[in-house]
Amino acid sequence: MSKRLLLAICAVCPATIALIVGGAYLTVVTGVINPGADEPIPPLEKWAAKTSLRAYLKSHTPKVTNPVTVTDDNLHDGIDLYVQNCAACHGFADGAKTKIAQGMYKQPNCFGKEDWSKEDDGLIYWFINHGVRLTGMPAFGKTLTEDEQWRVVLLIKNMPNLSDKSQKYWQSFKH
Repeated sequence: MSKRLLLAICAVCPATIALIVGGAYLTVVTGVINPGADEPIPPLEKWAAKTSLRAYLKSHTPKVTNPVTVTDDNLHDGIDLYVQNCAACHGFADGAKTKIAQGMYKQPNCFGKEDWSKEDDGLIYWFINHGVRLTGMPAFGKTLTEDEQWRVVLLIKNMPNLSDKSQKYWQSFKH
């Protein structure tokens, strides 16, 4: 590579970076980005949020197994905790979205319709414990005990395969 070409690249790169950073800054401070929760998520924002979350979780999610055993009593406790703390956003057994969930900017997962049984226990626990910034998902690490969080994990992981007794109990909650 010639010295002249190398000097040209070195001169252009900082200017290009400054232009990109300056453009991004102006976009933010001039109010070009609509913060309304009733607007679709812009593709770049969606990509950045998903990519960042996946990358973080890949290296920071604990590889642990739920210490709470699968029993109807533990599942019923998990159902009670879920109904009190999660159902308004994540739905009930019928899988229908609540009005709260329908109005959220980032649509929350609807566990009554989805199968999370194959997900790692530690991943589900991480979401419950830490929440997810800018999504409406609160961190329950300071409001639910560790045992209570694990009981909710137990429910989410076992929702598709509940015993008849637990399924009847779960179905008894409506929104």
